[in-house]
Amino acid sequence: MPAAKIVILIPQFFREGPTRQAFLLARELKGRFGLDVEVWALFYAGECQKEFESAAIPTRVLGFFRPQCPVKAVRAWYWARRLFRIVRELRKHRVAILLPMTDWPSAIAGLTYRLSGVKLCIWGERSSGNDRAQMEGLAARQYRSFTANSTAGIDFLAGEMGIARSLISYVPNAVEEPKPANLDDWRLRLGVASDQLLVLKVANITRYRDHVTLLRAWKIVQEGSQDAAKPILVLAGSLGDTFREVQRIAREAALDSTIRFVGSVQNVSSLIDAADLTVFSSRKEGMPNSVLEYMAGGKAVVATDLPGIRDALGPSAGEVLAPAGDAEELASRILDLLRDKKRRETLGQANKVRALSEFTVGRMVESYLSLIEKHFRPFAPGVRPSLSSGCPPELSQGNT
Repeated sequence: MPAAKIVILIPQFFREGPTRQAFLLARELKGRFGLDVEVWALFYAGECQKEFESAAIPTRVLGFFRPQCPVKAVRAWYWARRLFRIVRELRKHRVAILLPMTDWPSAIAGLTYRLSGVKLCIWGERSSGNDRAQMEGLAARQYRSFTANSTAGIDFLAGEMGIARSLISYVPNAVEEPKPANLDDWRLRLGVASDQLLVLKVANITRYRDHVTLLRAWKIVQEGSQDAAKPILVLAGSLGDTFREVQRIAREAALDSTIRFVGSVQNVSSLIDAADLTVFSSRKEGMPNSVLEYMAGGKAVVATDLPGIRDALGPSAGEVLAPAGDAEELASRILDLLRDKKRRETLGQANKVRALSEFTVGRMVESYLSLIEKHFRPFAPGVRPSLSSGCPPELSQGNT
């Protein structure tokens, strides 16, 4: 029997969490198990596509654009044409297993896979109710297996979408230990003096990330800092739809000199290495990839108190979390840690141990393979013979 083709479907090849998780999963399935794996983007090409191809992971961009026409009949026609194109591509490439990540890929996959000859499609929930895809309720009814990367995602699927909890598997994000930092001297490039503290947030500047609350908190941090050299806040991530608003708020609050916008960063681990403290503010989240990367880099984290972030940091993380939208509490958490280097180091070391033991790539891969074997019977006999004898130790830590 020819190898079953697996396609991991992501929104676009942008530098963001789902793209990174797709890369890790595809690399292991293909490189370690020799499976026929490709990664397709539903919407757009992007700077990360070359990274997949450099790892010998075939890629494809479907160019699906969301119908926006106000005339209902015309919009329905557009939907039909676009969905038919997806069906045609899936059939043409004889895709057997489809693993969509995030809501739009999951919705479009659900509306098309049964007509495409795809044998197994697993929903991938990586948010907890942000802006949702159209017709996802209809799409969800086509699935018999769901994954969520956080308890918030599980609760959303069960509570808001009515999915039976028995059909949902918890598959948290994975992170790797960062490679030794290269010679990039981020502090020099950013104009940060040796006696200045550097605080970092890695997140695309879009409406899905609460940079506004962080800036309000940063104003309080500046006023409360007792150091002669005021701390610097570095905001890394693509300059998205709220960048102008964030830039305006920083300017009006006279924070320009203490904030650095660096855009999308390829080697984010070197930037994390340069930071004294990391932050992550948001209104709704699954499990933020950035938080896991902070942890793997051995950094203390201050963040919004959300279920997915608690999943990452652990049950005792309350002392570093602030309620969503609460700038004063967020500032208080940041100031507490900026004033206590020893505590930052202790928390950072604990975070690193947790990240590299609880959120391994092997555990994520094992979870997906277990689901594939459970639901895709023709694939089960020879999918991973090495797992039953002499498997790499990190792949024996399954968690489904």
